[in-house]
Amino acid sequence: MPIRPFTPADTETLAALHRSVGWSARSEAGWHWLARDPGRQALDAPLGWIAEDEQGQALACLGNFIQTFRLGDQTLHAGTGHSIIVSPAGRGLAPSLIRTLMDQTGVFGFFTFNANPRAAVLYRRHRIRPWPVPTHAIKLAWPLKHWPRAVSRMLRLADDRNPQMLGRVLERVPEPLTPHPKAVRAQDLPEGVTLLDAPWEMPAWDAYWRACVAEGRLLADRSPDILLHRLGNPDRTFPPVLLAAVEGDAIVGHAWAELAKPSVIDPPVLEIVDLMALDGATGAIDRLMSALMAAARRLDAAKLRLHLVSPRLLEQLGPWADRARREGGWGHAHARFEPDTPDPDLWQPTPYDGDYSFCLRPASGRH
Repeated sequence: MPIRPFTPADTETLAALHRSVGWSARSEAGWHWLARDPGRQALDAPLGWIAEDEQGQALACLGNFIQTFRLGDQTLHAGTGHSIIVSPAGRGLAPSLIRTLMDQTGVFGFFTFNANPRAAVLYRRHRIRPWPVPTHAIKLAWPLKHWPRAVSRMLRLADDRNPQMLGRVLERVPEPLTPHPKAVRAQDLPEGVTLLDAPWEMPAWDAYWRACVAEGRLLADRSPDILLHRLGNPDRTFPPVLLAAVEGDAIVGHAWAELAKPSVIDPPVLEIVDLMALDGATGAIDRLMSALMAAARRLDAAKLRLHLVSPRLLEQLGPWADRARREGGWGHAHARFEPDTPDPDLWQPTPYDGDYSFCLRPASGRH
């Protein structure tokens, strides 16, 4: 089957593939936004690939996001596959798409941080292994409201028993469990945490980012220019939650979260996209977590969730990790590193490093 790069001109074809598996389709503006990502432009990499039959019918697709990294003075890149969709008629095409992804040059590795159990088996066949080794199967969630999750379980049970009945329900209520959020306010946050507004314009953010790089870790780029682009997703429906842990006038840690709904019948979840603090910033992660919980309540979320946990962050979370509910249970984070590349232990990823900032299903509702 022919495989070709796709462009924003393929929006309708890609949308049809997304809808076929119940995923939220990205808009044409959304694909143009991803095309402007500095990492992709630096390598002149494809947005992704479409597999077609001989008649030009799209059977499968795989998105390609080039993440920019910093290690001291070095600028590096890695490729993450996202939005992999294979139609029933395209069964067996996933390996070819994954090989196409890994044929790219100019990157130190390839990874995906959101694999389901079936995909996890497929990745291992391509030497993309569960990673980070101690924490690749961990997702942490902090429940806030029990009844929406109970309703969601009932809807899933109804779908298993009688999909037609659920379809009739959704015809009358197209988006059940819709959130009714209130704005997150500065007075809702604990002492030592502030709301971030346009961090790419803040000298304090630039100083914080330079301090992060100086710690010698391999970091996904959060410089002002990169952050300006990453926060410009035109397909989000609610403003992001951007928080800074501060000491005096200095930023010593930050958090980014997005209100999302995993599916039509799921309750809203405040998904943590990024959570980081400088070495020695005692209590910064604890304050940020308290602020995120307060934000989740204001936004009418059923829970707060962290999809990806590095060993470093797990330690920093301390008691927060102990009282979280463990979700997942399989190796959902996978990576493959090329020879003669930086020590993988220097990389302690957060969901920001993958596709979570732009592949979460936006929550709909009043705002």
